[in-house]
Amino acid sequence: MSMKSARTSIRKSAGMTLVELLMVLVVVGILVAVALPSMRVHLANSDIRGVADELRSGLELARTEAIRRNTSVQFQRDGTGWTIVVPGADAGQDLLVARRATRQAQVAVTADVDIISFSGSGWTTPFGRSMSINLQAPEISACRPQGGVYCLNVVVAAGGLVRSCDPAAQAGTPTACG
Repeated sequence: MSMKSARTSIRKSAGMTLVELLMVLVVVGILVAVALPSMRVHLANSDIRGVADELRSGLELARTEAIRRNTSVQFQRDGTGWTIVVPGADAGQDLLVARRATRQAQVAVTADVDIISFSGSGWTTPFGRSMSINLQAPEISACRPQGGVYCLNVVVAAGGLVRSCDPAAQAGTPTACG
């Protein structure tokens, strides 16, 4: 084999042609187009679950602080997040225990009440008061069963128990709200 033909065969085998590169880009584009809808559902479910976990942990913290301090502690939800305070503990002023800003997520949050108190025994006060926070995707039609997004509720029972539940789950299942 001459030196010239050896160089030519090396040049031909090194690298990719433009047609090969375009074919790879087309295949990658098709894979992305197929995966994108399920990725959106996954991200929406992740956002809803994250916000529900933050709210639930805040409510559980308020209840734990009430039991630890053996006094009334309030969980206050507002448009920017939540705050936990001990009312009138610091010379008549509310004592701030914790504050959390909401996650930057595409989640619609509604609640039947914005403030709930826990007594020193961990019960809600006044006794029997409950709280329900509804979390859903911005478009209600995205919630199951029409869409694939799980909408969640964070519920505080009258006894102080805090849990997350799925409003679309069948009654009698562990994740059902009712």
